[in-house]
Amino acid sequence: MKKAFLFSLLLTIAACSHVDLSLTDQTKVYTDAPVRKSALQVAVHPKGKQYTPLTAYFHPFIIQQENSDHTALSASFTQIFFNVWTEERLFTTMELAPGYGYEGYSSALETARRRGADLLVTGKVPYFYDGTTLDDSSVTIQVDVFAAGSGTRLWTMLQSASIEQRDPEDFIYFVHETRMSHSPFDQIIRAIARDMAVPLKAWLPDPDATYPYASTPEAVKAGLEAGPSATAQGRDLPPEQTAGTPAAAPAGQPVQGAAARKEPAEDEAPRPGISGVDLNIQFDFDKATIQPASLAVLDALGETLNSPEFKGRSIIVGGHTDASGGAEYNLTLSKQRAEAVKSYLVDKWHINPDLIEAVGFGKSRPLTEGTTAADQQRNRRVEIRLAAQALQ
Repeated sequence: MKKAFLFSLLLTIAACSHVDLSLTDQTKVYTDAPVRKSALQVAVHPKGKQYTPLTAYFHPFIIQQENSDHTALSASFTQIFFNVWTEERLFTTMELAPGYGYEGYSSALETARRRGADLLVTGKVPYFYDGTTLDDSSVTIQVDVFAAGSGTRLWTMLQSASIEQRDPEDFIYFVHETRMSHSPFDQIIRAIARDMAVPLKAWLPDPDATYPYASTPEAVKAGLEAGPSATAQGRDLPPEQTAGTPAAAPAGQPVQGAAARKEPAEDEAPRPGISGVDLNIQFDFDKATIQPASLAVLDALGETLNSPEFKGRSIIVGGHTDASGGAEYNLTLSKQRAEAVKSYLVDKWHINPDLIEAVGFGKSRPLTEGTTAADQQRNRRVEIRLAAQALQ
């Protein structure tokens, strides 16, 4: 019975490990050391949902342990964290500050403003220990996100993680050894960055939301009344956020109070997504001039917004471009095209301009990765969202 138990244990461990079989010595089973994380502490966060896309300026982290020069390590930590948030597609544009060294909050905020970013992202490392492959490795990171325009602190998140060294376990018939990583900081920081991206994803617009194309008043109404089709449509907000609160601009009032983030229950019903439609609006090449052939589509939208069901509702007009050209250039062009749509609705259909927010997504959220003319035309679109309909 004991042998059967040990054999079952060996099979269980071997299923996720490397086994070094031996006929003369004990068989060795190696398991990669896991990253162990504390609960993510969200001490400051905004109210409600952010409906418009944002750009971010990422400043080098400051390592607060003394008695050594950590500028190179700081740059490495920051780059790893930045890479994860880039992979998560949190922001329309995210820029990493060149060079090394933390310049201080005031200087970093001024640089973010000068570069036209909506947000400033800074990080602190109060503690780290590098055990390499011989001892435990640990890192604690605090990330702060500020509205660049006002300097308001929107997010403060703190988390610790470690990779622990363990002594070999002798099971008589085999030995189980925990294999330490040769790059523990990379694994630890990536794990923390992914956890911190979760509440930000719930706050920011969903990059995977897609909407039906509409060209008639009936189709526009149907699209605005329905929710989006999105892989993350059921994404939940952190429990600290209040459903049904107004949209939070980058300079919105944050909520304070230490709270550990909890994962939603598996059987929890998803909240509804944001309704919207895509409009195939044609513009002159490399310009924000609406072509006459697209005016009928905009007239359908204007008629819909003046209907009893939608009159007085706030909307977001989001411009999208194709993949040609640079990211910053396309971001500007898409914003100009969204502004052109807003002007048309205000001038012809007398929509209150305070009810329309024009934003640009640039080329960051294509509907298709295809390169044909038809694919690129599909990506050049104007997206209409109801601004205050989600989470009600």
